[in-house]
Amino acid sequence: MKPNGIELVTDSEVYPPSDDTYLLLDAIELGPSDSFLEIGCGSGLLSVAAARTSRRVVATDISLEAVRNTRENLIRNSLDHRCSVIQSDLLSAIDPNSKFSIIAFNPPYLPKDEHTSDMDRALVGGTVGVEMTERFLSEVSSYLESQGSVYVVASSLADLERVEAAMLKNGLRVERTATKRLFFEILQVLRGTP
Repeated sequence: MKPNGIELVTDSEVYPPSDDTYLLLDAIELGPSDSFLEIGCGSGLLSVAAARTSRRVVATDISLEAVRNTRENLIRNSLDHRCSVIQSDLLSAIDPNSKFSIIAFNPPYLPKDEHTSDMDRALVGGTVGVEMTERFLSEVSSYLESQGSVYVVASSLADLERVEAAMLKNGLRVERTATKRLFFEILQVLRGTP
């Protein structure tokens, strides 16, 4: 797969770029002066794209397989020198003094149900689907530059209003920057700014 001229392979244990990934990729505007942090990098599509443009890129994922897969894709695209890849549970491994102009998170956003799969860690965001996003939003503001932006993917299958409320509660103005209708859900990219 070569989206936007990027050569990408996805390990079988890693969430592959999907409609939500491409929606987020299209919603984010990056420039050469930006510092970019991706939480939940998966196979690394967003971080590889950011490493082509931004001055500083950090990619994180809780999954060691995803961290390895992102590193592999950075090497494949000769961008491994432009991006640090760290195994981290959300922001826990990021230096608390670090600031970023753009922080992106395509979280697990589906509600828990009776069906289980090996991909639940990448898909299920909690009982109602937004708990992980709320946890991320409670931590993110201190890592954001004063003129920065946080981008989060949300689904109509979960409680979109609860995600917006969490952004507001954590000092972020909310704007819906992208929408994609699928036959079973509506995906939204929410942008939060201080």
